[in-house]
Amino acid sequence: METENKTDEVRSALTQFRFLKGSLWLIIGWPAACMLVAAAVWMLSLSRLETEQDRSRAQAFRDARSLANSYAEQLSRSADQLDQITLTLAYYWKKSNGTLRLEDQASQGLYPSTNNFSLGIVDKHGKVLTGLLKRSANVDLSDRTYFRAHRDGKVSGLQITRIDHGRIVGKPIVIFSRALTDSQGRFDGIVYAGVAPEFLASFYEKASEGSNDVLAVLNDKGDIIAMKTGKNIRQYSRLSTSPAVFQRSQGVHVAPAERFLDRRSRIVAWQKLEKYAFVSVVAMAEEDVYATYEALRRDYMSLAAGGVFLLALIGIVGSIFIGRLAWRKHQTAIITDTYRLATEGAQEGFFMARALYGSDRQITDFVVENCNERGAQMLGLDKEQLLEVRFSRLYSGKMQDRVMQVYRDAMHKGFHQDEFRMQVNGGHFWVHRRLVRSGDGIAITMRDITQGKEHERTLSDLANRDALTQLPNRYWLSQHLPRLLEEAGRQQASLAVLYLDLDNFKDVNNSMGHSAGDDILKQAGQRMLSVLRTGDHVVRLGGDEFTIVLGQAQTRQDAADVAARILSLLSVPFRVTGGFEYTMQASVGASLFPQDGKTMEALLKHADTAMYVAKNNGKGHCAFYTPEQTERIVNRIGAEHALRHAIDNREFLLHYQPRVNAATGELTSMEALVRWAHPLRGMVSPGEFIPLAEETGLIVQIGEIVIDQACAQIAAWQNQQLQAVPVSVNVSPKQFAHADLKSVLMSSLARHGVAPELLELEITESCMLQDSQKVAQDIDAIKSCGIRVAVDDFGTGYSSLAQLQRLDLDVLKVDQAFTRELANGETGEAFFMTIVSMAHILGMHVVAEGVETTEQLQVLQALGCNEVQGYLISRPVPAGEATHFLVRRKLFRHLQYEEPAGTPAQLS
Repeated sequence: METENKTDEVRSALTQFRFLKGSLWLIIGWPAACMLVAAAVWMLSLSRLETEQDRSRAQAFRDARSLANSYAEQLSRSADQLDQITLTLAYYWKKSNGTLRLEDQASQGLYPSTNNFSLGIVDKHGKVLTGLLKRSANVDLSDRTYFRAHRDGKVSGLQITRIDHGRIVGKPIVIFSRALTDSQGRFDGIVYAGVAPEFLASFYEKASEGSNDVLAVLNDKGDIIAMKTGKNIRQYSRLSTSPAVFQRSQGVHVAPAERFLDRRSRIVAWQKLEKYAFVSVVAMAEEDVYATYEALRRDYMSLAAGGVFLLALIGIVGSIFIGRLAWRKHQTAIITDTYRLATEGAQEGFFMARALYGSDRQITDFVVENCNERGAQMLGLDKEQLLEVRFSRLYSGKMQDRVMQVYRDAMHKGFHQDEFRMQVNGGHFWVHRRLVRSGDGIAITMRDITQGKEHERTLSDLANRDALTQLPNRYWLSQHLPRLLEEAGRQQASLAVLYLDLDNFKDVNNSMGHSAGDDILKQAGQRMLSVLRTGDHVVRLGGDEFTIVLGQAQTRQDAADVAARILSLLSVPFRVTGGFEYTMQASVGASLFPQDGKTMEALLKHADTAMYVAKNNGKGHCAFYTPEQTERIVNRIGAEHALRHAIDNREFLLHYQPRVNAATGELTSMEALVRWAHPLRGMVSPGEFIPLAEETGLIVQIGEIVIDQACAQIAAWQNQQLQAVPVSVNVSPKQFAHADLKSVLMSSLARHGVAPELLELEITESCMLQDSQKVAQDIDAIKSCGIRVAVDDFGTGYSSLAQLQRLDLDVLKVDQAFTRELANGETGEAFFMTIVSMAHILGMHVVAEGVETTEQLQVLQALGCNEVQGYLISRPVPAGEATHFLVRRKLFRHLQYEEPAGTPAQLS
C-alpha cells in the first residue's frame, strides 16, 4: 500500500510539471510588462510627494520661528509694563512714608477692576497692607518663595513667580514683585503686581485654532508660567513629559512624540527674552502642519494605486485567460489524485454511505460505498470487509436503533455532529463524528479525541479543585452555587451558607512555619468533610477561609447544629509536622436562603458579615446574619472613609487651653486639643472620632498633623513678636509605639524653626504598660532632644510608683476626677496631697486638671500643687483667642467663670 501511494504522488507531480512547462512563459510574460509600467508610475508619484513634504516642512519652521519671535516681543512689552508699575508703586510708597492706599486709588478708577489683575504692598512680616482685591483679614505671605527671596536678599530687582493657588485671588496667578527698603536701605517689604496666567497668552489666538498646537511661556528652569492649547489637548495642565530646557537663546527643532503626553510629535520654536527670565515657546503638531501635504499624498497615492491596480488587473486577467484552457484539461485528474491522497493519508476515518429506501420512500438502511483504512480500523475491520456492508449488519439491538436515528436526522437536516464513546475489541475511546448529506448519500468523518478529552478532564480538575486541600475551590463555587440556589428556588426549599475563618491562623505560619500551616489547612478540610451530609459541600476560598454549603438546612437550628459540630471538631488539637500539637478555634458566619439573600453574592457577603460579628464577639462561635449587622458595618466604613478624607484634606484644627502657676496665675504653658471641622456636620467631638482613629490606626497620622500644626502655631506667635510658652500635645499609645515618633517631632520642629523646649508630650498611663525597657528608651531619646514628657490623666489607669520611679518624666497631670473629690472633705484632700508629695519626691511638677471653682483652686494652693488647668482659667479656645493669653500672661485677675453647658469630658 505504501509503495502504491508513493507511485501515485510521483505520477501527479509529473502531470503538473508538464502543464507548467508548456504555459509558464505566457503566464509570466504578460503581467511582467504591466508591472514595469506600474513601477514607473509609482516612482514618479513618490518623487513628487517627497518634494512637497520638504516644502511643507520648511514653511512650518519659518512660521514657528516667526510666531515665537512675535510672542517674545509681546511678552517683553507686557513685562516692561508690569515692571514699570512696581517701580512706580515702590516710589510712591516710599514718598508717602507708607501711607499710600491702593483701595483709594482703585475707587478713583486708576486701576482696572478685574480678578485677573491684582496689586498690593506687603510689609516686612509678610502681611498684606493694601491691595486692589478684597481679601481675608491678616493675609500672610511670609512663607511664599518670592517673599523669602526678597527678604533674604537672594534676588535684586524684579522677581517673577507663578503661584498655583493665590491666597487672595483663589486661583493660579503670576506675581511680578520688587523689594521695598526703608530710609536706611533695609528690607521693608515688597510691592507686587499679579496677573492671571492666561493674560500672558491672550494676545495670540492661533494656538487655540489649531487642534493640537501649544503656545506657552516658560521660566529659565523650564517651568510653565502660562500655556494656551488647542481644543484637542485642553485637558492637559502640562503637555511635556519633562521640563523643557533650552540651551540657546532661540531656535527651532522637531520634538519627538515621546516628549509629549498626547504622543504627538511637534515643531517647537523658542525665543528667550533679553531682560526677563522668560522663554516664549510655540509647538505646532506635525499632523496639523502636514495636513495639506497628507491630503495631497492621499490623492497621489489613490491615483497611483488605482493605476497600479488597473495594470495588475489587466496582467492577471490576461494570465488567467491564457492558462485557463490548459488548466481545465488536468483539473479532473488532479482533484482525483488529491482526494485519494488526502483520504488515505488522513488521521481521520472517512466513509461514504448511501441511503436505501423502502416502497414508502422512507429510509430503511444505509450501505457503505467507500471508506479509508483509518475509518475501517476505528470500527475494528479491514477496508475490504467494510465496503458494500449494510448498517443493519454492523449494528444490532438498541445500538442499531440509535445509529439509524442519527443518520436519518442527518439526511433530513443536511448536517449533524456529535461526540460519543466507542468500544472496539475491548477498548474504549472518544470519537468526534461529523455527518454531511450529499445527494442520496451521506459523508462521514470520525476523529479520535480521547487524548483531548483526558486533557479536558485534567484541566477541569485543576480549575475546580484547590491544589493544597483537594477541596472544591472558589471557581467551582461560582459555577455550582447559582445552580443549587436555582434548584432550591424551584423546590421552595431552604439552603444555608456558612463562612468559616480559622482564628489567629497567621500565628501558626509565623511561629511554626508554612508547612505546619498547610498541615492544619488539609486536616481542617478533612474534619469538615467528615461531619457533612449528602448534598453538603466544603469549599476552600483561599488562605484560612472556607465556605460550607448546606443543602438540607431547613431551619436556622439545622445550620447551627452543623456549625456546632464543625467548631467542636476543629477545637481538637492538630498534630502537625515535627510532632507538635496546636489548638485552634474558628469563627463561623451563617446566612440562609431565601430570607437572607437570593443570590450567591448576597449570601456570601452576608455570611462574611456575620463571621466578622462572631470574631468581634469573642471568636470561636457561630453568628447568624441580621440586617442590622450590615448597617453597622456600612456606618463604620462610612465613618472611616470620612476620617481618611479629613486627614487628606487637613480638616483638623487645634484649640488651646492654658496651664497657669497655681500660686501666681502666671501662664506657664498651653495644651493643644484637636478638633474636627467637618464640612457638613460642623465641629465633631473628639469623643466621637478619636476611638475610631485608635481602632483603625489613623490616630498615628492625626497625631502627626497635631504635632505639625502645634509647631506651626508656636512659630506664628513668635513671628508676631510674642513670648511663646511651651505647648503640650497628646500622644496615643499607638503613636508612642511608632518607631518614627522622634523623627516626626524633630522634623516638625526643624521645619517651623521652633526650639524643642517649646514642645511637650503628654502620654497616657497605658503607654507606660507597654514594653517597659523600650518605653524608657523612647522617653530618654525624646527628652535628650530637649522635649519634656508628661503623664496625662494620672490615676485612671494602672501605673504604679515603681513605673514612675523607673521612667524619667517631667510632669504629672492629675485626672479631673481627683480634683472634683476635693469638695468631699479631708479624704479627697489627703489623697491629692499624697499624689503631690509622691510627684515632688520624684522631681515632677504636678498639674491639676479640671479646676472649675475658686474653692478647688484655694485647696490646691494649700496642698502645694504647681500648676492648674480647667474652666476656671479658660475653656479650650481657637488659636486666635489663645493669643490673648500670651499678651495678658497673668490670668487669675481676669477670671470670669461660667458653669459649662456640658461635662468637661464632652467639651475638652
